[in-house]
Amino acid sequence: MPNHFDGGDLKTAAKLVILEESLDIYTTIMDANWTHQNWYVDTHAGTGKTQVEDGGIHLDGSAIIAIDEYADSFDRFYFYELDENHFETLVDTLSDEFGLDFDVGPVDVDGEDFLVARAENPYIRIMQMDSNDGVSFLAEHAAERHHWFTFIDPKGLTAKRDTLDTLIDRGNMDILLNYQTTGIMRSAAAEHAHGAVTRTMGDEDWPNAASSDEYVEVYKSKLEENESIAPVKSKELVSPNDQRVRFDLVFACTNNQVRNIVEDIMQQEELWSKANDKFGQSGLGDWC
Repeated sequence: MPNHFDGGDLKTAAKLVILEESLDIYTTIMDANWTHQNWYVDTHAGTGKTQVEDGGIHLDGSAIIAIDEYADSFDRFYFYELDENHFETLVDTLSDEFGLDFDVGPVDVDGEDFLVARAENPYIRIMQMDSNDGVSFLAEHAAERHHWFTFIDPKGLTAKRDTLDTLIDRGNMDILLNYQTTGIMRSAAAEHAHGAVTRTMGDEDWPNAASSDEYVEVYKSKLEENESIAPVKSKELVSPNDQRVRFDLVFACTNNQVRNIVEDIMQQEELWSKANDKFGQSGLGDWC
């Protein structure tokens, strides 16, 4: 088994449950109503799988879930991974998982210098580059008539607010974002890390000392300055067996019906039980 991200836990599985069920709803609606192309964009695709702590279990990541279950609904898949080793592992993992032959080579765009792994059926592009630059470039140059489901799941505070604004302003976009709540709190308290918080929040108007809930609400309120996506929905995720780290999934789109359905998915009582089922282990559900 290749070296995959480690440290996955119950909230990792819960995040993937929410992603999967949101894609169920999204693709059902889009298949029935959208006449143009539909793209899946994953800004921090990782290695394709996540290793769970102390269990030797590997959870299928977002890229595998999207391709495996929704290849008939998405016309294109765009994955970004900056780390060279992770990029290579992702290519190998998707090749093995789906029997794909990727053509890996330099991008064919004047003035750009990064590697791209290409597969044609399904149409997949894996780009070894900073996702903030890459996704912004894609948003600025792709036809606006194509609709995107964009999953933003950074390892740390690497997802810039101006990138998110570019996506929102583009339109024809549903966004599910992993907001690094604990990371924001820790960085806000450390003066040397204020720049990372400012890039994530979008400006310097954020509290130096606030609760987790307050940091999430400040972030949502900043996004809602674009009234087309208000109200923004969110879900706190803290593993029942580990209270030390929290992140919040944030969902933004212009369709109020879809927002409400995804909120129901986020807030469902069965979430932790379904997350437990992804592990194939007994007993974890007792912590919920």
